[in-house]
Amino acid sequence: MKNTFTKTALIALVLFVFSVQYSVGQTTISGNLSDSGGEALIGANVIIKGTTTGTVTDVNGNFTLAVDQAPPFTILVSMVGYATESREIKNATTTGLNIKMEEKSILGQEVVVSASRVEESILESPVTVEKIDILGIQQSTAPSFFESISNLKGVTTSTGSLTFNSVNTRGFATVANVRFVTLVDGMDIAAPLLNFPTGNLVGISELDVESVELVPGAASALYGPNAFNGILFMNSKSPFDYQGLSAQAKYGITSSEAAGSDPLYNFSLRYAKAFNDKFAFKVNFSIFDAKDWVGNDYTHDRVTPGNQPGSPNFDGLNLYGDETAIRLDLGAINPGLAPYGTLDIRRTGIKEELLFDNRDARSLKADVSLNYRINDKIEAIYNYRFGKGSSVYQGAAKYALRNFDQQFHKFEIKGDNFFVRAYRTKTNAGDSYHLDAMGGLVNERFSPSATEWVPTYIQSYVLAMQGYIPNVPGGTPDAAHAAARSIADANIPQPGTAAFQKEVDFIRTNFFQSGGAGFKDGSTMSHFEGNYNFVNQIDWAEVQIGANFRRYNIFSNGTIFDEKKDADGNFQSNIIDEYGFYTQITKRLLDDKLKLGASLRYDQNQNFKGQVSPRFSAVYKVAENNNIRASFQTGFRNPDSQAQYIWFPVGGGILLGGAVENAAQYGLHQGGAVDSNGNDIYVDYIQPEQLTAIEIGYKGVLGGKVLIDFNYYNNSYENFLGQQNVFSKKEIIRAGETLPAGTLFVLHNNSDVKLASQGIGLGLTYQLAKGYNLTGSYNWANFKIKGTAPDGYRAGFNTPKHKFNVSLGNRNVGNSKIGFMATFRWQDEFFWQSSFGDGTIPEFGTFDMQVNYRIESIKSMIKIGGTNLLAGDYRTNVGSAFVGQQYYISITVN
Repeated sequence: MKNTFTKTALIALVLFVFSVQYSVGQTTISGNLSDSGGEALIGANVIIKGTTTGTVTDVNGNFTLAVDQAPPFTILVSMVGYATESREIKNATTTGLNIKMEEKSILGQEVVVSASRVEESILESPVTVEKIDILGIQQSTAPSFFESISNLKGVTTSTGSLTFNSVNTRGFATVANVRFVTLVDGMDIAAPLLNFPTGNLVGISELDVESVELVPGAASALYGPNAFNGILFMNSKSPFDYQGLSAQAKYGITSSEAAGSDPLYNFSLRYAKAFNDKFAFKVNFSIFDAKDWVGNDYTHDRVTPGNQPGSPNFDGLNLYGDETAIRLDLGAINPGLAPYGTLDIRRTGIKEELLFDNRDARSLKADVSLNYRINDKIEAIYNYRFGKGSSVYQGAAKYALRNFDQQFHKFEIKGDNFFVRAYRTKTNAGDSYHLDAMGGLVNERFSPSATEWVPTYIQSYVLAMQGYIPNVPGGTPDAAHAAARSIADANIPQPGTAAFQKEVDFIRTNFFQSGGAGFKDGSTMSHFEGNYNFVNQIDWAEVQIGANFRRYNIFSNGTIFDEKKDADGNFQSNIIDEYGFYTQITKRLLDDKLKLGASLRYDQNQNFKGQVSPRFSAVYKVAENNNIRASFQTGFRNPDSQAQYIWFPVGGGILLGGAVENAAQYGLHQGGAVDSNGNDIYVDYIQPEQLTAIEIGYKGVLGGKVLIDFNYYNNSYENFLGQQNVFSKKEIIRAGETLPAGTLFVLHNNSDVKLASQGIGLGLTYQLAKGYNLTGSYNWANFKIKGTAPDGYRAGFNTPKHKFNVSLGNRNVGNSKIGFMATFRWQDEFFWQSSFGDGTIPEFGTFDMQVNYRIESIKSMIKIGGTNLLAGDYRTNVGSAFVGQQYYISITVN
């Protein structure tokens, strides 16, 4: 019976596929598309209005479309940069259509999906949305399209590496911006173990990008946890709509005062093909290779601004091994030394550049997509994506990511009013290692602190103070400290020697359990979600519902996270489950002039109480193509995996996650710890962060030439996550190791301090004569602490108060096939705060420019450009590398 059923099902499936693939269309349409100058338009879309059925033009601008649909119906012809044309089809055989398309950029006509999970005009979006389309990507002045996001209104970017740029909108972010979500074709690309968005290190190839959308505020009501301060959508091209072969080659040079000059290479390839408008596939491959920027600030203290190099307790910004503060009460050690008081010292730091194995900044990305149209409204998609690279990640500490890779598998079925999506991401740390740990371990291998370095330092300091060390004036503390450090460091080989490099290589290539600084990551994240829009069932309003389930499977093999062992002694994963569901209702009133929206979402994480996130919005059309908007919404962020489960010795203390399941066994929370003075302190277990946001705005087109986009927001934050230093009251036994009372722990915790921020954004686009476009934006942002904050509190707003950018460009200067874009971007000085280090980021401005030439005969574009052309090195955050200039030339063939 079972075999009969199986055979019958297989036969039915084969007959179904055969009938779909080889059904004969009732109507045949053919023609040619060209621009106003008679040049053939390649890759233009020709679709049946109201369906997904369509085709694209070939290298000569010709198209043929056979459909199983009887006339009359309408075809729509579209291509980015040209006004959409429509033709009514009345005859079953319509041939010889010659359609000329007008090159045109229509202000405010972009369609966005991100703000409401449905297609809508960007002018009618209920919240602020920024978008970059294909033409914007082509005109970008940056070597990578991802870097051009920094020119969007309301965006501040942090550069941790040449291949690691993080996006910050509306403040309170670090380089590892865990309060921001990045989606590639609906997939969250954050690394499950450390939860940082990987930017474009393993993201999407430039040749395959169709659009980028950015919502720079809270989006939890529709997208759930972590869409707290913004969400970025990178959408790829459909193999049905964008067929053929594309290739791009770039060669360039990076140049900076810190790093010198090095070559840069980037090569990308894309191929897509559709068969009978039913099955299509695409493949993408991209490789980037360069030398990274260099961080070599050895003169600033990480935690005590103003502390000078040579100070006994100096903690250098790009030095490692000096993180542990050592307090020595000489009188307690030996009563005879009481006159020499208490010493606050640190080990001698090792330069960052000496600990790196290389400066490689690499990225390899590949993906394949298989698309099948079940009918003219439903499509099934399988997508595999792989990314691998070398970069630098900076959170509470700095990590050298080496051969880090991430894989994605996605299966999706979508229609005109629904989608069901399931995907899984898996990461592998490769040969990555932890720089803070490296510095400390190198120092300990050369000269153990407890048995050699500290005793030698004490003895030498006292002798120097007594005048027994030659050439050191007795009784001079500064000179005595310098002499003591020199003598204590005498057993450490000089950098560059074989003995020094041997120990560095050993620590870099071994895991923590073996005395090294390497770590493992075999974590996965599985996500299931669906959305349904009742557009065909409900006519009084637009109603949609959605739900998702997510599972984190966190595994570091005990190198970073606190992981239990099974009966055989093998480490086990930490599992984190969460789910959510939502609904949204949109209603138009007053002859469609007023659009009201209401959303409500509920989310539950296994370690925390459920969260309810509402959003209310209104958009009012004051005139044609002119709208004002207002919204109220709440957001939340679950503590990331690190904040929940980390156990990691660093900087003289132990980082400890604050989830009850992880931390309760150590007895430090809820009254089990003391401060540095021995006073009892109370630290509760971690909870989600909370946000309340109000936004008003206006977006409109004046005279068909000027687009104005204005917004004001006011945010209030509670339960902000941070870290707090505590000391254990009693000894702790863990995995056979005894940690004495007084051990320093750095606990992840929620702050009682309430924060508020507000900001203004103004964007302008002016279409000048002869195809010239002038665009610009200005942003003002500020924050305040409500009430009194404790000493040493870090708000970490990390956003300049003032910033602006202005661009001038033309895609086709005088019909010469020559285009250009020039952009100037400036941001104000601001104070950076993070657990990695504090300090002032000076103001800086960058001038970028590109000139391109289109060669229509070979369907190619040559582009020559450069970034930061008029200025020197700059930094976006404390501890990061210094960014210099990039010069490049590229050729793109379609």
